[in-house]
Parts: sequence; structure tokens; C-alpha cells
Amino acid sequence: MRTIRILSITLLAMLLAATLFADSATRLKTDTEKTFFDEVIQACQSATAGIKTTWEEGSRSGDENDDRITEDSEKYPLVHYFNISWADNKRIDEARQKADQKLEAFAPEMQKQVENTDTKAFEELAAKIGKAAEAGDMAEVTRLQKEAEVMAKQMEEGYKPMNQKVESIIEKNMPHDVRMTVRIAINKFYESFNQEPQTGKLSDGTSFYRVEDSRNNNGTWIEGTTFIFLGNEWKAGKDNELSIMQHPEHADKPYASVRSIVVSVEADSKRALDTLNSMNLSALKGLIK
Repeated sequence: MRTIRILSITLLAMLLAATLFADSATRLKTDTEKTFFDEVIQACQSATAGIKTTWEEGSRSGDENDDRITEDSEKYPLVHYFNISWADNKRIDEARQKADQKLEAFAPEMQKQVENTDTKAFEELAAKIGKAAEAGDMAEVTRLQKEAEVMAKQMEEGYKPMNQKVESIIEKNMPHDVRMTVRIAINKFYESFNQEPQTGKLSDGTSFYRVEDSRNNNGTWIEGTTFIFLGNEWKAGKDNELSIMQHPEHADKPYASVRSIVVSVEADSKRALDTLNSMNLSALKGLIK
């Protein structure tokens, strides 16, 4: 098993490296491209400078104009992504400590179930897979792996109630409205929604679209997302069952020009709306030509 896993990881790494190498051929930016990105980055910084929050900034990207660009970029509209995230780390840490205390109280019960779970048959099967791999008997490896998958699923079912209890403890102690991410996508022409968005107007009359898809994502509560679409020809539509917004690319326009912008704020509904109203959207609208 270990031999196969190492070989698989090695092959995957080689394939990934080859793909990245093939896809990452670059060249120096032209003066026109440098000017384009300078203007876009400056507008994004200006648009977000007025956002007021006491939360700590967690990450920021898209605020530097690199010297190089992917080859053949001149064949398509230039694209840029600018992102900033914030978090209320004090509340997050307090909630994590509370959840840890609850989990600690549940730990003896978890330990007892682990000790009562018979893993001998699974361990023996894993040893057989290792021997078959060393002998080069890949047909036997495949057969035994199928057995192992069935056994693993059976063990997983046994642990299911315990896992559900752990997830319930974490979710009950998970704080809401403690994270926010603002994303600005330059020359993005398509956006899909996983549910029908609610619509409204910002204080300056700009339409917004709110998707309430709050969820637990690996121990972090993700709030819904509010979108605005800047450009002259955005249209709502359907892509199979999905609701979408779409804008023409206008291939006739210079590739180093802004045709459309998508601004999204992943945060609590009120916080997202307040954030968008505090942004200098005129700086972004001024980019569109």
C-alpha cells in the first residue's frame, strides 16, 4: 500500500509539474499592459480604502503589478483579481476555546469507542496489499483494495454517530458574522448562483444580488455573498437549472481595456451591504470603457 501510494504521489507530482510548466510560459509585460494593471490596481485600492472595520486583515492579493505575464495574453481581454479578507479573531478564538472544552468533555466517550473498534481484520488486509504490491501482483492489489474499501465504509458507518456528535459540538459553538472577504474581478463575464438571488439597490442606486448560502465549511461558518455587476450589458439568465449573470466579451475592443467588473462581498447580509455602500465604486466604474 505504501509503495503504491508513494508511486502515485510521485507520478501525480510529475504530471502536475509538467502541466504547470506547459501552462506557465511567460513573457515581459508591454508598457500598455503595465499601464493597464497599474490603473486597475489603483482603482481597486481606491474602491476598498473606505471600508471600515475593527477586524484584523487576514490576507490581501492582487495589489502588485508583476513584470511578467502569460504568453498569448494579448489574444484575450486582460483579467485581474483583487481580494481582501478580514476576521474577528477575538471572537473566533473564544469560540474555538469553548468548542475545545466541549470536545474535551466528550473525549473519553470517543476514546472508548475507538478502543472497542476491532481493526485487526483491516490491518491484516492492509499488510496483504503491501505484500502483493511488493511482489508486483497488481491484479491482487486491485482485488484487495476493493475489499479494503468495503471494510473502510463499514468502519466509517460505525463511527458515524460519534462523528455527527463532534460536528454538532463544533457547529453549535461556531460564531457567525466573524469573517468577510471582498473580491473584485476585472473582465469577468459570467457568474452563476447556486440559488435564486434576492435583489436590491445600494445607496447610489447600483443593483445588488444576494445569495444566502450560509454553511459550515470545515469548521468555519461561511456567510452568504452579495454581488454587484459593473458594466453596461449585464443580463440575467439561466444556464440549465442555474441562475446566471452574463456580459458580452466584446472581442472588438482593445484587449487592455476593462469591459466588465464583478464585485462580491462574502459576509453577513447587513455587513456586506454596509461594506458595498462604503466602497468607492466610482473608482471601478471609471475603468469601464
